[in-house]
Amino acid sequence: MNRRTFKLLLFFAIIVLTLCRVTNILASRYYRLLEKEQKIFLGLRGLDSLAAIEYLNLESATERARYYENFWSSKPQSARREFEKRIDYAYRKFGKYAPLSDDRIPIYVKYGAPTVREEITPQKKIAFKIKESVKPAEIWTYDNYGRMFDFVRFVRAYKLIAVSEFGEGLKIPYLEEIGIDTTLPKKSFGKMDFDVTIGRFRQRRNLTRLEIYITVMLEDTTSLIFWRQIKVLDLNDSLIQSKSDFLKPRQAEQGTFFDETNLWLSPDKYRLEITITNLRDGCSKTKVETVNLIDYQDDAKEISDLIYAMVIDDAFTHQKFEKPVGRVIPLTNSIFPIHRPFYLYTEVYNLKTEGGEHHIKTIYEIYNKQKMRKEIVDIMSEDHIGPSSVAYLAAKDRLL
Repeated sequence: MNRRTFKLLLFFAIIVLTLCRVTNILASRYYRLLEKEQKIFLGLRGLDSLAAIEYLNLESATERARYYENFWSSKPQSARREFEKRIDYAYRKFGKYAPLSDDRIPIYVKYGAPTVREEITPQKKIAFKIKESVKPAEIWTYDNYGRMFDFVRFVRAYKLIAVSEFGEGLKIPYLEEIGIDTTLPKKSFGKMDFDVTIGRFRQRRNLTRLEIYITVMLEDTTSLIFWRQIKVLDLNDSLIQSKSDFLKPRQAEQGTFFDETNLWLSPDKYRLEITITNLRDGCSKTKVETVNLIDYQDDAKEISDLIYAMVIDDAFTHQKFEKPVGRVIPLTNSIFPIHRPFYLYTEVYNLKTEGGEHHIKTIYEIYNKQKMRKEIVDIMSEDHIGPSSVAYLAAKDRLL
């Protein structure tokens, strides 16, 4: 073992020991409290974590009672009554085994009862060879807050592993097409990068709607404008279509910004050259993608991609992200971090109808391909009935 490795191991060992010591101190102080005080401490963790620690560190019951009264002295009494009602319920419902470790308690105290509470219990399958690695889970949805909380049980407590946002309160940074009169700067050697993914959807006879999604990570959008050029070439390198636009970041000063462009193409094989240029400093990058649309000709039945998305809801962000099911913000990478909720979106055409309505049912499971085991918290089954011979399907999954 070299000196550097030894120092790293020693550093991590110190961190682990420190965390264990802090946890033990917190637990020892918590269990010295009366049951009423334990409820108050757990409840305060949901409202104000610093206030909860101050309350826990007080030496006497008299000091803790005085602190609690002072905490609510400048707040409405109705809020206090609701707080105490919630902590009574949360303590009784979720604090039986590991109250200090169960993240459902502070979430319930802060937000109240969820609009929808889903409890997921893995089902064992007979003669099923692929290993399952699925733990019991709960999904709490709050429509009023536009939040969804994913809890997974570890040992005897449910830990919060992911929080999703949706609805009008969620503002998605995007790149808006604008009209300006300017010239492109000379290319520089600065760093420029973006991610891209492509979806193929059939909507017009003998034409395929090719959707190109781009994300750009930005730290500062001050005076920032992009130039986006998309060239569509056939296999003989002949230019079939070209589209150029100037783009301006909207709805945020930094973060990941989304862009979408739709092209209508005849079924064939194409090469796409996508160039993004930063007009502020001249940095530019080109990425090449190949697409095969031949399967979409002659009203083929299999005519849709499955798109991975970060959010699908009924809110409005920008016209370019609208789909028949609402707002769809696709992911531009194909690798998902653990605990990252994601959505699946697809369009299905040429469905057989009965009485003017189609009926489609999809059932699917998701596996860790490398380990060949199921690590999704639920098995998705969508049953959809609607008018016309076109269906738009959207569903959410979660990785453990």
